[in-house]
Amino acid sequence: GSVMDKYQCVAVRLEDREKQKNIELYASETEEGFRIETSIDGIEIYADGEGYFETFQRCRDKILDLGYGLKCNGSRINAVQSNLMSACEKIYLVEIGKQALLKDIVFIWDYAEIQEFPNTKEQQEFTEQWLKHT
Repeated sequence: GSVMDKYQCVAVRLEDREKQKNIELYASETEEGFRIETSIDGIEIYADGEGYFETFQRCRDKILDLGYGLKCNGSRINAVQSNLMSACEKIYLVEIGKQALLKDIVFIWDYAEIQEFPNTKEQQEFTEQWLKHT
């Protein structure tokens, strides 16, 4: 087996935004790439992917489907991962009209005080807009 990294995240219930719970997520490397797993309300969730952020997004979408948003940088609409970063837990937080700089690099799992919880499709649409205007 491979080494598992453990992360704490705050999950907020989207229905009322009041109920928050700390969940633990486990990320590990696989032969194909990565696996991220967790459980919410006793429901086991896992996702596999080639890149780290892509795997996070798949897992996060399943958590959204259960009615919870994750308060972390990876959930931000403007989270983008470059190909060079695809094997690590770092992303850029980008702004439309501006290039991604080293100072824009953050950890996917770090806490983010956010109210909006976009899914992967919405993040990808933002990324396309950003790429168009950079």
